[in-house]
Amino acid sequence: MTKIDTGILKSMIDRGEIDTVIIAAADMQSRFFGKRCCADFFLSEAVHGINICSNNLIWDIELNEGGQYPLAGRRTGLPDLRAVPDMTTLRLYPWFEKTVLVMADLFHQDGTTVTIAPRNILKRQVEKAGNMGLQADMAAEIEFYIFNETAETARDKRYRELLPLSRMPAESIHQSSRYEHFLGKVRRYLNGAGVEVELARPERGRGQAEVNLRYTGALEMADRTAIYKNGIKEMADLEKLAVTFMAKYKTEEPASGFHVHLSLRDQKGNNIFYDENDEHGMSATCKHFLAGMITLAPELMCFYAPYINSYKRYGSTFGAPRNLSWGFDNRTLSFRVIGRGKSFRIENRIPGADANPYLVLAACLASGLYGIENETALPSPPVRGSAYEMRELRVLPASLMDALADFENSETARALFGREVIDHYALAAKQEIECFLKSVTDWERRRNFEQV
Repeated sequence: MTKIDTGILKSMIDRGEIDTVIIAAADMQSRFFGKRCCADFFLSEAVHGINICSNNLIWDIELNEGGQYPLAGRRTGLPDLRAVPDMTTLRLYPWFEKTVLVMADLFHQDGTTVTIAPRNILKRQVEKAGNMGLQADMAAEIEFYIFNETAETARDKRYRELLPLSRMPAESIHQSSRYEHFLGKVRRYLNGAGVEVELARPERGRGQAEVNLRYTGALEMADRTAIYKNGIKEMADLEKLAVTFMAKYKTEEPASGFHVHLSLRDQKGNNIFYDENDEHGMSATCKHFLAGMITLAPELMCFYAPYINSYKRYGSTFGAPRNLSWGFDNRTLSFRVIGRGKSFRIENRIPGADANPYLVLAACLASGLYGIENETALPSPPVRGSAYEMRELRVLPASLMDALADFENSETARALFGREVIDHYALAAKQEIECFLKSVTDWERRRNFEQV
């Protein structure tokens, strides 16, 4: 039993098996905010919703309030939002004793939807697909680094010279066994929370690992991915370890990606991306969907790569994309077409591990549906061989500054998501850029201290 309903929850509370309910929503960074409620209070009161300060949706990565957001801030009086539990998401949270988790949808006090909330952004795209008679199925593969440090020791070291979980790359089963005391618990805990895991394995970097989640509907996948990212940090804390989902945590180490596998089903459950009569198995719908994703990727990079550090990943190591490329079973590409029959799918390899899963999946779905609606044609033939050598292909934005210009000036993005959403996340990107430009980095000191 992983997901539970209200009746089961009440029985578990009566038996003393559950005493805490976490009501959680995701902020712009996909971190959970909310409240831990006593179980009896949840059933009697909080099940109908709780008040949460609106500042949770304007804070930057360090919980600063910069920027003049219309939604919240000191000049608005810090109004409350209403967090209403989505009881279909109620599930065990097994790495904490006697605890369950429920995801919440965010509303204003007048009952209107908070349009800029990440989960609500994805829900609108899922609803749009449904209105077209389509269901999007997705799966996530996210890489991260594990350290033999606690969060406190890493902070005390100023995040320098951290001890990775393994000092050697761990592609072999023998080497990967050194991760198993932690990754084994990750698999069991996540499965116990209804976050169905296919596999967990070390990656090429020292201390780097990847957890692959099983296919499911888009909204459920975003919930699972958010639980996975938040949960692994909590599990690491409990094990006296530290983890990071930075896209590029260290110059000398491989980057960490967030690969999204996706396909569309019709109302009969058929995978409409697959056409057995096509040379490569691609239906016309699949080609249009992929073309939409490729065409709009530069304009949606603020969702795929939201931080200054995000852009250090692209082209930095094998497997990290560099340009707007597509093809078949080729890991140098941005978009990889793989599988056959029911498993035929597109893999979007652009997002970094640092990205918000609700925004990533919303960007994938919105751009793909745009391609279907406009019958967008693929902009280039499939790449054979290394895409890194294809100089004629448009490169991905080199920085958050470049990405912001495309994002903020995109009328298509505004049409797909609404002006309020684009303005809100553009302001977040500006705040990230402003903080960076004011900072004096170690690189500047090393380069200039003696030489200027």
